[in-house]
Amino acid sequence: MTRALPSQTVAGMKRALSFAAALVCAASAAAPPGLSETVPAVTPPVQDWRAVDPENLVLVTLETGTVAIELYPEAAPAHAAQIREAVREGFYDGEYFYRVVEGHVAQAGREFPMSVAAWPTLPFEAEREIPADGFVPQGNGDLYAAEVGHRDGFAVGREGGREWLLNCPGALGMARDNNPESGSTEIFVPLQPRRYLDRNYTVFGRVIDGMEFIHRLPRVDPSTEEEMNALFGEDTELAHQISQYRRSKLAENQIRSARMAADIPVENRPAYDVMQTPSATWDALKESKRDYSGIAALAYVPPKVLDICALPVPARRVGE
Repeated sequence: MTRALPSQTVAGMKRALSFAAALVCAASAAAPPGLSETVPAVTPPVQDWRAVDPENLVLVTLETGTVAIELYPEAAPAHAAQIREAVREGFYDGEYFYRVVEGHVAQAGREFPMSVAAWPTLPFEAEREIPADGFVPQGNGDLYAAEVGHRDGFAVGREGGREWLLNCPGALGMARDNNPESGSTEIFVPLQPRRYLDRNYTVFGRVIDGMEFIHRLPRVDPSTEEEMNALFGEDTELAHQISQYRRSKLAENQIRSARMAADIPVENRPAYDVMQTPSATWDALKESKRDYSGIAALAYVPPKVLDICALPVPARRVGE
């Protein structure tokens, strides 16, 4: 039960509040003009996470789980646009990761050239002029670039006024023939750092969730020349047999579906956040992976160096 205050106490409190209010008014009147102008504005802190744009979020469902990929159209606009279009047309549905090489890459799409002939080839977008703002240095040297760091969560290298996305594990790149402008729809994801590919192949996104499902794909080589000749030869029975054999070999690497998150109803749409670069949280995380001086078991303290591919910028699924 709530106890009522005695009437005398209430009256006393009213008098005290009136007196306090009068003091506040007097203080305000006595304040010199323009005082508020001398108080510095408070700058809000940089948020630690940013939301991934659904127009840049590709959801690839495999036999073992769903892989979330963030596109980065700022680095390669033509590539991002064509992949969006291909996903929306169902290009990858029912196709395969048909080339998965241990310690190298997982490559997906339609294995044979005639299956992608209708799609235009893309300009070479492996690098671009360095934007003025938004780059966060890694803080130590690199073997492949004059400087490395991050932009919007993507690992990048810089040199000679140019910038490019790096072939770290989980990067999304465009496969192609020898001609740098021969890529169109065939994508690859490095399983380990493939930095010698930097600036040689266009990278235009990265896996932000589900990389473990790509690592679990059975290793498989592309069709041999002999198999291709049989598949597209005049012997229809042999072609059918080779086709069935190839499908059985790739069964566990099938892409059930690929969807743009923006095309999924909002109530069913997965949403992701990516840690801001820059942010205090990201700086602290980098430092924790660079400085091992506090580990008593170490007989020799390693140098404070953090490889650019060793620490992907964290991402999280909203609501989990």
